[in-house]
Amino acid sequence: MTTTSHLYKQKYPWVLYGVFLFALIGNISFWAKTNKIKPTWGNVPVAVSKMAASTSALGDNQIANRMTGYFLQNLGNVGGNFESLKTYNYKDLEDWFFLSHSLDDQSNYVPFLAAYYFGAVEENPQKLDHVVNYLKIHGQLDYPQKWRWLAQAVYLARYKQENMVKALELANILANLKTDVAPWGRQMPAFINEKMGNKQASYEIMMRMLATEHESLHPNEINEMVNFICTRALSPQQATQNPLCQKSP
Repeated sequence: MTTTSHLYKQKYPWVLYGVFLFALIGNISFWAKTNKIKPTWGNVPVAVSKMAASTSALGDNQIANRMTGYFLQNLGNVGGNFESLKTYNYKDLEDWFFLSHSLDDQSNYVPFLAAYYFGAVEENPQKLDHVVNYLKIHGQLDYPQKWRWLAQAVYLARYKQENMVKALELANILANLKTDVAPWGRQMPAFINEKMGNKQASYEIMMRMLATEHESLHPNEINEMVNFICTRALSPQQATQNPLCQKSP
């Protein structure tokens, strides 16, 4: 019995060395086969339901909204690789935007990401339809300063997509909001009409604002509006005949 035990004690260290060597060879073999394999990104996943998002945050919709925003902010960061915005599925992104909207419509976290991050895509400007759709709805909410997201939608349609018809449609919605829209926001239809060549419509919008809101407008704002009317909405000949454009002696 003693002799058998002594033999096992002598052999046991070699068993450990054998197991270690086997594991080392296995790891080296695995690395040799997989070292060139990189993690792949499956693009934007399908948005979860509001109930699923809320449940993941123990029923707290605001926390769920922050988690959604953090998820969107880090999309495309896979294994140290970063995906270009042009590869994103913007239709699925729109669903995530509206999920956030349903969880907490007062937060500006996801609207900021939509407008200034995802709205920065340079190629395939049609992708921005999904960003504009979201900002159009979110920007009409009756909360302070929410109209600014609708103004950003106008910007994306006007300058990124170069779709003047869509930009004018959005600008008209913005100008007619019953919220705290700044004067420059209500002037957007005039700017776009002037760019489209509809100078008469542009002139009428500015004149109507001057007639109805002059008491609430800052003098600098009034001066800018008069300058726009006299130098852009009216031709030089029309400006010379318009009393508003006559310089005081």
